[in-house]
Amino acid sequence: MHSSAPTTRRNFLKAGAAATVLARPSRVFSEGRISNMRLPNRLVRAATAEGACRDGEMTEAGLDIYRALARGGVGLIITGHMAVMPAGRAEPTQTCIYDDRFTPSIRRIAEVVHKGGQGCKAVAQIGCAASDFGPSTTTWPQRKTQPRALTTREVEEVVAHFAQAARRAKEAGFDGVEIHAAHSYLLSSFLSPYTNTRTDQYGGSMERRVTIIREIVAQARALAGRQFPILIKMNCDDGVQGGIDIDSFPALAREIEKAGVQAIEVSGNNPVRQISGPEGQSFFLKYLQRAELRVPVILTGGNRSIERLEQVFKTGKPDFFGLARPLVREPDLPNRWLGGRGGPESTCTSCNRCLTALGKGEATRCRAEDRAADG
Repeated sequence: MHSSAPTTRRNFLKAGAAATVLARPSRVFSEGRISNMRLPNRLVRAATAEGACRDGEMTEAGLDIYRALARGGVGLIITGHMAVMPAGRAEPTQTCIYDDRFTPSIRRIAEVVHKGGQGCKAVAQIGCAASDFGPSTTTWPQRKTQPRALTTREVEEVVAHFAQAARRAKEAGFDGVEIHAAHSYLLSSFLSPYTNTRTDQYGGSMERRVTIIREIVAQARALAGRQFPILIKMNCDDGVQGGIDIDSFPALAREIEKAGVQAIEVSGNNPVRQISGPEGQSFFLKYLQRAELRVPVILTGGNRSIERLEQVFKTGKPDFFGLARPLVREPDLPNRWLGGRGGPESTCTSCNRCLTALGKGEATRCRAEDRAADG
């Protein structure tokens, strides 16, 4: 169920090939709510690596990314995932949150978002991308190294790292945190029956595989307060036989909901796809339609057209839409849509060249023109 009536704001142009004509009134641009966060619209900047940190701290180039996003009209910005422990960094240019010394750096992100956006909120995504250890020795097909299985004590330490990261995000002025439990990273591996073959309290049945999430949420609440929103990003499809799929996702999502999170972002192990047409957009929607959830849901993956989003929103699911690559291409896409400028589709072509410089010390940006120049 959507939590707010449609907005009465109307920024429309006459119908034409170059005009975006929103529904009257637009549902996507209606106010939304996640726990105590009031959001000006239903568009969420899904977590995207900035590629703009030095020694774990955000640079001016990275802050410029957030300034542009906040001014561009998105309702909620979720940061690129911040490493909760030294061994959990995905690349050298990743933001870090595993020590109090990083708090001043991440505070600058929250300040930039709050100053630049009209009611835009900032959520820090926290995660662990380690590939050399995991819940068990089973690895994902795309990984070449067999992980070491964590001991029970080490899992408890991971839980504590996530909880401390939530505390730091709260102290830095963020409006909430999102636990990254998708995309084959550590927590995703705990949730998946494919990679979690443990026999202690952290593995086995679906309920026990969710234990690590329950403990993170409980400890984070103890440190950051019960009013601090905690979101989670999880797979609806692991992309491997024996993993999370469209049949097992609904029950797992309900169990995650019971852990106490305030919102669930739905993604999968193949979140970056080429999109050839409208039928390829919002490609995880069919998974969400199978789930019965009470908390707000963010649907991420292939959201490209405001007309398509308006149509999907009318069905009652999801509550919010996550966009990543389109906002790399057009940080002001929400304002463009709302103002009726240009067509209903994002100009992002899903060429994925924006990902090519990750880990190379270059800030994430659209590189579609680079391809044209190379061609």
